Amino acid sequence: MKRIALLSLALALCACQSNQRDSSPSLLKDGIQFRQKTVAVDADHAKVIMKASGGTNPVEFAIRREGDPDQRPETLGTVMDTGEGKVFNWIAKLNQTVASAGFKRFPQLEIQADPGKKLTVSSSARSQGTGAYYSCGPVMSTFSPEKAKVYLVEFQFKFDRSGCAQQVFDITDPANRVLIGGEGSEAKEG
Repeated sequence: MKRIALLSLALALCACQSNQRDSSPSLLKDGIQFRQKTVAVDADHAKVIMKASGGTNPVEFAIRREGDPDQRPETLGTVMDTGEGKVFNWIAKLNQTVASAGFKRFPQLEIQADPGKKLTVSSSARSQGTGAYYSCGPVMSTFSPEKAKVYLVEFQFKFDRSGCAQQVFDITDPANRVLIGGEGSEAKEG
């Protein structure tokens, strides 16, 4: 019994030392979710969508908002490309259901952003396989959203040994993606 109490205390103390806030979904807090929470764009805010492309490793996203009294990064959650458009539709849907309900990894994350206030989005990917470890990031992008606009922050896997990149697009007009900015990072493999 003492061991369990000491282990619980040690875990609680370790959790207090975090330098990030965590608002990502969890099974205990949010229950089983088959879809991520969505946000509507309105006349007073911007909508920011975060996605991953080019690979199936999970990617964690965090944000920092200008003017927020707590400037620690806020972890929003993990996204994962489920293969939609690349594999049979039923396989992609099955991947999405298992990843969303079981692991809280969604195809995309969405937030509302205040216009005119800088938003910093960081992302990183890590995975461990049979004798191999992959890590890329964190990659950061900072931009000032505008009212009633929709933005896409896309983490891009570059498996040609150049690492990963993150780009920000204005996708208010879905037929016309406008690049706002981007940054890259080298992948670390072990």
